[in-house]
Amino acid sequence: MDLMSMAHDDGHTTAAAHTCPMIMVFHGGHCERILWRSWVAYTVTEFAFSCIAFFAMSFLYELLKFLRVQLARREARKEAEQLAEEQRRKALGDCNGCSETQLAEIKDKTYWQRIFNMPHIIQALLNFIQIIISYLLMLVFMNFNYWLCLSVILGLSFGYFFFGYVQKDPKESDCCP
Repeated sequence: MDLMSMAHDDGHTTAAAHTCPMIMVFHGGHCERILWRSWVAYTVTEFAFSCIAFFAMSFLYELLKFLRVQLARREARKEAEQLAEEQRRKALGDCNGCSETQLAEIKDKTYWQRIFNMPHIIQALLNFIQIIISYLLMLVFMNFNYWLCLSVILGLSFGYFFFGYVQKDPKESDCCP
């Protein structure tokens, strides 16, 4: 029995397995089973739309990285402004018409307050989506089709070109702390 024509799940042969085998070496061509059993690109048009979809997904991955950095910077800026305003009030010391009773000091947020504040929840959700997209892109690349690999690489490259300029500080890297 030909192992290339066997389906991976139940051992029964299918039309997709006969016409579009999973080739585990780098190859060209347009007949591919992509990510799911039901996603089979039989024609050049279907394959081209699949490549465009993975280009867009790769571009979206870089956009999500950009958004997460921007949100983190905005939140840090907001906290720094609040701290500066608090220090400015303490430094002025003059309070026109205020009572002599001092207000309670603003305490730092607890661990649970930091975890469940809205900016952190948004960051966690964006991180979740980013992880899903990154693993899907890895699986697409593991189809070993030149054109699918090129679509992923170009999408990531164009995404970095448009959104990667944000990280001007070399310490802000995704890799190697």
